[in-house]
Amino acid sequence: MRPDRITSALSLYVEKLMGTQYISQEAFDAAKMYEETGPSTPIFFVLFPGYSPSKDIEQLAISMGKTSENGQLTIISMGQGQEPVAEGVLDKYIQNGGWVFLDNVHLMQGWIPSLERKLEIAAETAHKDFRCYFSAEPIAGAPFAKIVPESILQTCIKISNEPPSDLKSNMRRALAPFSQEILDRSTTPERKEAHTAIMFALCLYHSLLLGRKKFGVGIGIGAGSGLGYCRGYSFNMGDLINCTEVLYNYLEGNEAIPWDDMRYMFGEVFYGGHITDAMDRRLCMAQLDAICTSEVLMPKDGKQPAKELVPGLRAPMPTSYQDLRDYVENNLPQETPGIYGLHSNAQLSLLTTEGEMLFGIMTDIMSGGGGGGGGGGGMKKEDIVRKGVEDMLARMPEEFNMVEVNSRVVDKNPYVVCALQEANRMNDLITYIRRSLEELTLGLDGALNMSDSMEATQNGVFRNSVPPLWMAQLSTRVQEVYSLSRWYKDILDRHAQLEVWLNGKVEEMPKSIWLPGLFNAKAFITAVQQVYARKNTLPLDVMKFMTEVTKMTGPEQVTEVPPAGEGAYIHGLTLEGARWDVKAGVLKASNPKELRCPLPVIKIVPVHSDKYDNKGYYLCPVYANMQRANVYSAQVSTFTLKLHKDDATNPNRWTLASVALLLQDELSV
Repeated sequence: MRPDRITSALSLYVEKLMGTQYISQEAFDAAKMYEETGPSTPIFFVLFPGYSPSKDIEQLAISMGKTSENGQLTIISMGQGQEPVAEGVLDKYIQNGGWVFLDNVHLMQGWIPSLERKLEIAAETAHKDFRCYFSAEPIAGAPFAKIVPESILQTCIKISNEPPSDLKSNMRRALAPFSQEILDRSTTPERKEAHTAIMFALCLYHSLLLGRKKFGVGIGIGAGSGLGYCRGYSFNMGDLINCTEVLYNYLEGNEAIPWDDMRYMFGEVFYGGHITDAMDRRLCMAQLDAICTSEVLMPKDGKQPAKELVPGLRAPMPTSYQDLRDYVENNLPQETPGIYGLHSNAQLSLLTTEGEMLFGIMTDIMSGGGGGGGGGGGMKKEDIVRKGVEDMLARMPEEFNMVEVNSRVVDKNPYVVCALQEANRMNDLITYIRRSLEELTLGLDGALNMSDSMEATQNGVFRNSVPPLWMAQLSTRVQEVYSLSRWYKDILDRHAQLEVWLNGKVEEMPKSIWLPGLFNAKAFITAVQQVYARKNTLPLDVMKFMTEVTKMTGPEQVTEVPPAGEGAYIHGLTLEGARWDVKAGVLKASNPKELRCPLPVIKIVPVHSDKYDNKGYYLCPVYANMQRANVYSAQVSTFTLKLHKDDATNPNRWTLASVALLLQDELSV
């Protein structure tokens, strides 16, 4: 089955069998929600950036005669010191009736068990007018963390009111807080025209930043592939409104429009204040540079600006507020990844990730009990686990004899130090996995009590998913959809590369290094620069490096190691968001349905910072995996990829397309 078609096919299947109401989400109706509530049925709101249910609850309560003035409504924003307040209100309303809304309970994870006990009491003894509403959001860095206890989730009604992800809906929301009166504040017709044009550009910028999230966020809400962002950010209407106020002040306080100053304030201060990843900051600034320019202003001849804000959308005539709203309704192009600067393959990547996440969730909630049928050709769970454990133990290599290896070292140069560090980490990993599998075997035999870690290992082997504690040992290659069999093969391949390196003369490294096979790829890149610095007696802080993509498509074509101090060959990297034209030796747009492509052998060439020239190159970030930035790994390095001469006029093209290199072979992603 094609993962990218699964979610759509399942939606059609559910709609056909169960009805449209299970697929098409209606607008949230608080009054309709109230009909299903009761004293023993709390309401749980899942929070998303830019959405708060407190106003909806307050308006509904007021319409039913329950206000804070008459003591029938209490809204508490949870935080430090609010525990006794919340408990007092709950006790009072459980006995006498009333509505309580506990906002942001995810900030009080230690107190949630107390809430659980209060709701258990309420289910049996609460006044008929008692209602409890509470909200929580996924924890940044652990979006699937179990914040709310299972017993509460089973008894409450869950409401998820997600913000829109399409451009038109976001543009409507972005323009809604403004009016013609706001534009009429400008003191001259020229300033009013500029105010109108730039405000529209800012609304579009805001909408693009929000809409881009659906293409994947490496960590945070909507985590998955990192094509959209490396990390999730809570951009909100407050950022946009603050930017428009700054815009007005800049226009009124200057004769000439200070474009650079405004872009800095918009991108680096207001929106940039949310951003913690350097590549995400570069992306957002590239988007702003493409939209917020003098070309959005109306030409002197009075015609519509020729500037294309996004593909298929010219800047509007900056005439009136209502004209801007009409322009959004009638002129926005069809929603495609190209609007966001991404290749059309990004949609395929998004759907594939959604399908794989769906399969992962289905696997997690499947019963892990024994019994015949299902997978394994009728084998019981214990039999499947035993077979998997025996297979892994049979293929597991021996640890390196570090005493013997060190005895053969003559020159402990940076490459040798890197190899020894890698071997020590490999030994630790092999020892840990072997001990884990042997303990599980004893547990299955009844010789040991099954601990939590042994249960996790057993479930991982049964489901073919990497046990969490194993993942933590190999922290640089973590993926939600990484299967155990593929992960274990990766370990064996890493060991094989080190075996070749260490079994001969340790100072003679392989002709080409499989960079994804290193625990610390950044250390090897640093070693390349250190060798050059030592040879030329230079301090390391003046060292940089360039990367040259060769025409050698495989490591077997590398005939010899570069002389000491002249760099090193690496291979095994995958390019995402674009492709590499081997014949022309430049970056090109991806082929349809080709999400990623392998890169040829690369030569790392160390250079003095005075000779470092990246003109005509794309500074391509290198990440450990598809998530690009997560709790285990961040950006590994930045490589220089040569650009076609035509791309010199559009330097932000590849940045907006989220082009990056991954430390993964094509078949492993």
